[in-house]
Amino acid sequence: MVFSKSPSISGFVLLVSRLLKKYYRNQKGLQRSLSNARSFNSRHRVESEVSLSERVEPSEDTTVVFNVEGSLLKSPSLFPYFMLVAFEAGSIIRALVLLILYPILSLLSHEVSLNVMVMVSFFGLKKKSFRVGSSVLPKYFLEDVGDEAFEVLKRAKTKVAVTNLPQVMVESFLSDYLEIDFVDGRELKVVCGYYIGLMKDRTNSILENVLEDENVPKNVIGLDNLNTSVSRRSFSHCKEVFMVNEVEKLKWNSLSRERYPKPLIFHDGRLAF
Repeated sequence: MVFSKSPSISGFVLLVSRLLKKYYRNQKGLQRSLSNARSFNSRHRVESEVSLSERVEPSEDTTVVFNVEGSLLKSPSLFPYFMLVAFEAGSIIRALVLLILYPILSLLSHEVSLNVMVMVSFFGLKKKSFRVGSSVLPKYFLEDVGDEAFEVLKRAKTKVAVTNLPQVMVESFLSDYLEIDFVDGRELKVVCGYYIGLMKDRTNSILENVLEDENVPKNVIGLDNLNTSVSRRSFSHCKEVFMVNEVEKLKWNSLSRERYPKPLIFHDGRLAF
C-alpha cells in the first residue's frame, strides 16, 4: 500500500486531536484522579520528590512488566493515535467521524471509548495493507515516552509490555525502537482478510509463557497505573508492583532525540527525528 499523506499532514492531524482533547477534557474527572493519586502516595509514604528510577532498582537479573499506557506514555489520552490510524490508513472522512465523536468519547468509560475508537479506526481496513503501525505511529509514540520509565526499562534484562491497544499499533514501536522483548497487546478480529473493528478477549497471560524460559530472570517487578486498567493477571507474578500516577508523569520529560536517535522508516525513505 502506498501512502499519499505526508508526515507534516500527520503532525497537523495529531496536533488538532490533542487540542480537542484538552478542550473537551473532563476537569472534574482529572481532579478526582489526581486526588486519588495523592491519597495513594500519602498512604504508602511515597515522597513526590523521589523519581521512579530512584524508587525502582532493576538490574540485569530482573524482568520488568509494564503498563504501556499507564507507565510508559505520558499522555493520559489515546485519542490522537487513533486519529492518525483513521486518517493515514483510512480517509479524511473516517478521521472526521472520529473527531465528531470525541465529545461523546470523553464522557464514556476508558474501556468503552477504546472499543469505539477501535471500531471507527479499523473497521473495513485490509490487514495486509496496514502499515501505519510501523511507519507513522512509532515517531509519535516515541515523543510521548517519559524519560523516567525509559531509565527503568533500559537497565532490565527482560522487558514485557502489557497494553489494551491493538497489537498492530504498538508492536513495531515497542519491539523495533525500544527493544522490548515481549508485547502483550490486543488482537483484532479479521474476516476475509479485513479488520472488523473488534478486539479479541485475552486468553492467557503472556508472562506465564515467558517465565517458563530458563533464560528469563524470575525476579519480576511491575510498573502499573492507578487509573489505566490492563490485565491484572499480567502483574500477578511480580515480586513488587510500583504504581505510577498522573501527578508523577506530569513531571517527566519526553525521551530526548539525542538519547534515542534511531531513525524511522517511512514509505518515502528514512526520516531521522
